[in-house]
Amino acid sequence: MPQEQYTHHRSTMPGSVGPQVYKVGIYGWRKRCLYFFVLLLMILILVNLAMTIWILKVMNFTISIHLLLRFNWLFRCCGMS
Repeated sequence: MPQEQYTHHRSTMPGSVGPQVYKVGIYGWRKRCLYFFVLLLMILILVNLAMTIWILKVMNFTISIHLLLRFNWLFRCCGMS
């Protein structure tokens, strides 16, 4: 896995052996926690979508029923009969 690095040359220091390398990025347990939370979020999204589809199938929702329910609510809410 390639690591991002930033080199810094110190020309003012006499006797400096070479460029110093500073690592830029997330390393160690922080990276593992970040990957864990991303994985957990992806799993939660998939479970949410699966349950939504399951509920729609179990309740036998179709587009026409959904629109009918919406229009019935609109008519009752606004007093249109």
